Amino acid sequence: MSTMGEQHQSRKPADKSGAIANEVVENVKATAERSARAFGQSYSTAVENAREYNNKMIDMAQANIEAVFEVARQVLAAKTPSDMIELWTSHTRKQFEMLSEQTKELTALGQKMVGESAEPIARSVNQTFGKAS
Repeated sequence: MSTMGEQHQSRKPADKSGAIANEVVENVKATAERSARAFGQSYSTAVENAREYNNKMIDMAQANIEAVFEVARQVLAAKTPSDMIELWTSHTRKQFEMLSEQTKELTALGQKMVGESAEPIARSVNQTFGKAS
């Protein structure tokens, strides 16, 4: 037969194991909640950035269309074939410069989108592994 003292002694490791298990469960739960928040923030940021990117694309398309109509008006008003060639040459150069600048803007915006969208997830991962070490 075991005595009361032996029963009490055998309960201590079980109590410790239960406490450790509860702590692990709480840590997993907290990590899951942080991850869910991070993904939610990342998604919200991605949606907002996509909206900004689409608006920028629309603005650029409008600028390009307006440039085409402007050169068309100028070509129609040109008096000589050499004036037309000069207008087309000038327009082509300006369009190339505009497209080059628009490409730079879209690239910068795309990099910003990726960085901002990934940041909440990266922060969550860093917090998780920072606590684990």
